[in-house]
Amino acid sequence: MIPVMRALLVAALVAVGCNNDVDPRVIPGGGVGDGEIDGEVNVHVIDSQTKEPVAGATVAIGESEKKTDAKGLVVFADVEGAQTIAVLADGYRAGVWVKVNGANVTMPIEPLTGAPESATLQGTIAGWSNVSVAQGHVKAAFILYSQTDQLGEDANNLPTPANGNLCFGMTECAWTVVTRTGSVTLTAVIVDRDSKGTLDPMDDTNAIIGYAFKQNITVTGGVNQSGLVLDQVEAGNLETVTIDEGTPPASLTEVTSIPGIEIGEDEVVQLPLSFLAESTSYLVPKPSVFGDATYRLTSIAQTSSGGDGARSIVLRQRLSDPALAAGEWLVPPVDVVATRTTASFSPVSGAVVHTVVWQDEMGGDLLEITVFDSKTKEVEVPNLVALPPSGTLSAQVSAVGADLDVNDFSLEDDSSQLWGVASQPTDIP
Repeated sequence: MIPVMRALLVAALVAVGCNNDVDPRVIPGGGVGDGEIDGEVNVHVIDSQTKEPVAGATVAIGESEKKTDAKGLVVFADVEGAQTIAVLADGYRAGVWVKVNGANVTMPIEPLTGAPESATLQGTIAGWSNVSVAQGHVKAAFILYSQTDQLGEDANNLPTPANGNLCFGMTECAWTVVTRTGSVTLTAVIVDRDSKGTLDPMDDTNAIIGYAFKQNITVTGGVNQSGLVLDQVEAGNLETVTIDEGTPPASLTEVTSIPGIEIGEDEVVQLPLSFLAESTSYLVPKPSVFGDATYRLTSIAQTSSGGDGARSIVLRQRLSDPALAAGEWLVPPVDVVATRTTASFSPVSGAVVHTVVWQDEMGGDLLEITVFDSKTKEVEVPNLVALPPSGTLSAQVSAVGADLDVNDFSLEDDSSQLWGVASQPTDIP
């Protein structure tokens, strides 16, 4: 009886406890969840911008390759423990997740598109004629559009031709702004410019004297809008924020801090006020002007103002106090070496994830490998996503600081947990 009972017990354990075969689900924005891999792993592939499924993508785990179905899903059986998952799809940057360990994995991949969709908005500032400055001074306004929460996204950096978003000494501030699509907030920074009585612009100074804004503008690609009016923010709804940059990495001597206001889940009014004299305090609108909003601080330290060298970025989100502090910084990775088949680096203390991005000579991204293990020092490029054997390539290794569990997270739900990124570029011989 004892051997029979033991066999029944083992069978029961296998049935209820040893396999983790869960129903497939899409993790919002991308992510990992539903327990460790033990039996099956469900991989969804989605477009990082639209969040829609990517059908027909090739997904590889080890030597096994499968195509995603209409739901962007593939299922791999007989796998156990942390895996390397590679994805290749026409029109998208190749992606690889290393040491990923969740029964459900949703991988967002970046579309390889041309210029992002945009539109041109035109309008005025209400009460502009009533804005007064001292004799010999000039009133000016700089009009900005709100950004999405995707750091470095091209749509957040669209230029306006001929500085149309700048009003300088005009009777009426008639502005033009090229913006991204989606829900957009336009914000005007109104300043008093003092020429110091000279023709030399280098000695001019600027002081913020007000703001104007218009919220909830729906922008569709190629559909221009005119007649928009920005309403000035009342003086009582302005306050001064102070910035404490802490101790950036010693080798990164160029430091810039940008206060921002977070609107909802994916809209940020960034206020790059670097045109002012170097300062640790700025006059800004209170978050309540924009509804249920909070402050944000983005501090950037780099080796040069051009941004081509090592860099560290601190991101402090969901702040209610106007005293903004950068706090802890990540140092850029060291001992970085990259080839067309491998990359190695020393893991950065305090980072939970490391990434390697390979680029072509035009700066276009070819491949991103994300490592979900803080101790891994070297990665290999899987055969599925092999890099071109010739042509000029470069790579950038980044360390990511975030307060999350790499085996249980959602990029959409947990975006506020990201607090820092530090990167080191390198050329590939």
